[in-house]
Amino acid sequence: MPRPGSRALGPLGLAMLGLVGALAATLALYRAGSSALEQALDARLRGAGESAALLLGDTPPGPERLEALMRANALDGVYVVDRMLSVPADATGPARRRVDLLRTDPAGVEAALAGETRVGPGYSLGDLVVTVGYFPVRGAGGQVESVLVLEAGRAFSSARDSLRRALWGGVALSAVGALALALVAARWLRDERARREAAAKAARGEALTKMAAMAAHEIRNPLGVIRGTVELMRERSGAKLSERDKEALEDVLGEVERLRRLTEDLLDLSADRPLASQRVELSEVLEEAARATEAAFPGVKVRRSFAELPLVEGDAGRLRQVFANLLQNAAQAQGEGEVRLAAEAEGSAVRVRVEDDGPGVPPEVRQRLFDLFVTGKANGTGLGLALCRRLVERHGGTVALVPEQRQGSTFEVRLPASREAPAPEA
Repeated sequence: MPRPGSRALGPLGLAMLGLVGALAATLALYRAGSSALEQALDARLRGAGESAALLLGDTPPGPERLEALMRANALDGVYVVDRMLSVPADATGPARRRVDLLRTDPAGVEAALAGETRVGPGYSLGDLVVTVGYFPVRGAGGQVESVLVLEAGRAFSSARDSLRRALWGGVALSAVGALALALVAARWLRDERARREAAAKAARGEALTKMAAMAAHEIRNPLGVIRGTVELMRERSGAKLSERDKEALEDVLGEVERLRRLTEDLLDLSADRPLASQRVELSEVLEEAARATEAAFPGVKVRRSFAELPLVEGDAGRLRQVFANLLQNAAQAQGEGEVRLAAEAEGSAVRVRVEDDGPGVPPEVRQRLFDLFVTGKANGTGLGLALCRRLVERHGGTVALVPEQRQGSTFEVRLPASREAPAPEA
């Protein structure tokens, strides 16, 4: 059987695989998007610069025309540089000044004066990277007379920031998807493990019930012979028997009766014998089970707490057997004192609780307490609670051990109330 640590590696491995795959896809999409964005921004800046350079070649540029060009293309700066590296016109600053070498790349200016257009990263203002384009401005004779410089910062950076945010959003979604995949895989593994355990438990239960049926069948006939022989011996011997011999024969008959009840329990577990179904006054069944417990355990008092209860559909004898079994288990656990029996209507069901102040159910058997041949008592057979569950489930109900919050044990039985209204009195 795989260890718990190795079982945990399955969901973890799937989560890591999903995360790596999602991150790889996200990064690939980011690179493709970033490349496409840079190409689009480059083409946008080139188109604006080259068209403006053609228009400025006809007439000397002025601040107004440069400012209109800057607004139309959402640029951060537009100015002109001549061959003397002075600025004859600027949309955002004074003209007739020397070029600011912190903003302007001399190599870009020289390339543009030689007739080559250049676009690329220029300078940074904090986290803002400004893209700068250098475009040759030709005069009437076709000679390059000056250079048009375009600076694109905020408009271009906003697109890059959006793409970067999309990248981090993709990374976050990948992590969430990997976590969800891990949770789904863990849930599937847990359900699959529970299914296998339930199948194994059902197989064990079926084998045990078959064994119980065989044992009950083989034991029942010899018990009848023993009982008949003892009763015949007691009848024939009559007054010849001493008191001690009579007590011995009574003990033998008592043990035979105990074994007979045990075989009946085994038969109930091994085969669904028909229920004598009828509408049952559950309060009467509980009262009879309480009286039987007090008679069998004189030192125990059953405190009743139930009034008028809805009718239930079922076999009164089998239900009495269920509650007598639970009450007698509580009395055995407690030894003496008070056992509490409470019942009440709850929606379309009836809830019955049996509480004691005994030592409680050992932790190692709580999960398997209702399984066949599982018991927390030194001399228990492990049939009583298994039979209780079988009978209660055949009545459409449930029986469970309530999680303990104090000393003792609490068993809770839920039975569906009868859907038929009580018959009117004559």
